[in-house]
Amino acid sequence: MNNKKQHVQVLLGLALIGGVMVAVPVQAGGFSTPTFGAPGWGRAFAGGSLFKNDPSSAFNNPAAMAFVEHNVAQFTVDYARIKIKYKGEANDYLGNPTSNTPIGSDGFPDLSATTVNNNDGGQGGFTAWLPTGFMVMPLGDRFAFGLSQVVPQGMRSTWNQDSKFRDFAVDTKIETVGLTGSLSFKVNDQFSVGGGVIVQHTKGFVSQNIDLLAAAAVSQDPILGNIDLPSGVGDALIRVKVDNISTGWFTGLTWKPTDKDTLGINYHAKIKNKLTGKYTIRADAFSNNLMTGTNPFTGSGTLVGSAYPGLELFPDGAHASVQLDIPATIGLDWVHQFNDRFTMGVSAVQTKWSSFKNLTLESRGSEIVSIPYKYRDVWMLSIGGDYRVTDELTLRAGVALDQTPTRNSTRDPRIPDGDRTFLSLGAGYEVKAIKGLSLDAAYSHQFVEEVKLKTQNVDRLGGASLNGKAESSGDVVSLSATYAF
Repeated sequence: MNNKKQHVQVLLGLALIGGVMVAVPVQAGGFSTPTFGAPGWGRAFAGGSLFKNDPSSAFNNPAAMAFVEHNVAQFTVDYARIKIKYKGEANDYLGNPTSNTPIGSDGFPDLSATTVNNNDGGQGGFTAWLPTGFMVMPLGDRFAFGLSQVVPQGMRSTWNQDSKFRDFAVDTKIETVGLTGSLSFKVNDQFSVGGGVIVQHTKGFVSQNIDLLAAAAVSQDPILGNIDLPSGVGDALIRVKVDNISTGWFTGLTWKPTDKDTLGINYHAKIKNKLTGKYTIRADAFSNNLMTGTNPFTGSGTLVGSAYPGLELFPDGAHASVQLDIPATIGLDWVHQFNDRFTMGVSAVQTKWSSFKNLTLESRGSEIVSIPYKYRDVWMLSIGGDYRVTDELTLRAGVALDQTPTRNSTRDPRIPDGDRTFLSLGAGYEVKAIKGLSLDAAYSHQFVEEVKLKTQNVDRLGGASLNGKAESSGDVVSLSATYAF
């Protein structure tokens, strides 16, 4: 291939991946998002990117690019539907049941309206689209270059503003979109190494109710802390919108000990990620006065400032920052080709979630609130494979067991996650009428373990509590078009 033609193909690949960024809104569910095309989803991510000519190696294991036989580009769109259901109790800081409060015409909860006890359950969830794109280009006999657009981290959950969860969560959305470049080197016919860099843009949006009177009542203030102030009086909804651009690196090794076996190890380093932006508080007149007016109990300062010295809240908004680092991952993959028809893969991936201790919102050098999470390191184990029925048709299946990093003591409605099982099916078809084109589809259902939600809000958010269980499930449909040229 001459250099001029190769330069053109690189530019076309960049244009394709750039088009992915614009064409489809990026939304993902769950904190970690699998970075595979439909073939990978169909085998439940087993074998990683070690299957023959898999362009997702551009991100997942760049060393495997050295064994890709020709230029290949892949575009994938995933559709996800997540359902969450809660059964149990919700109580204010005094132990009184929290009730549904209808939203009035002004957009605030109507405290004068008839309320309905909401201890019988609640539902949340979302639907979303997730695009990915990969391209791998061999450069001579030993080198290969790769590009990708991935969404390695994402999470979203939505609950009604008038639900029992309003003091814990309303809307939560985190999206990380990354562009990567990678290079591999084939040491010999059995061994290769590779590495790459990622530039990513993370956006975060969080909203929830803050009960200012309840927060004052559970404070350590000698006056306010001894008064049983009523909860649910007044309304204040805090919204935080932040983003950041950060960079990181990843690497991998690939070894072919036999003609039938491929082994790989990959490592994606932790990425420091400090998001900055603004918070605003939408409050009715009563709650607004608690933040800006004179404290009626002490006659000086504000109620918020008296309850938590040094804390100032600005309803019209102020600067905000949140540290939300992307954890490191290490993956081990093995692919074995039994014959010309059947290939199987096995994978084990560890995510170093123990680095995520808390979510702390800061503004103007002071801490507004810090929510503990205390995540733990987790593993995902998967097994699956491909069966080539005909020269054109390939069937896939796989199962994966994925541990949750959450703990019973700190789990909340934002991420009511439990251990999950992925059960996946897929199919691929090579379009003979268009040389080099293949189409793939996969369906994956997530069976999520029922988990406890027995937690109490931090003092600054009013000390409300939950005691119940959450059930979740998810469905993903993945469609890919892959073109070898």
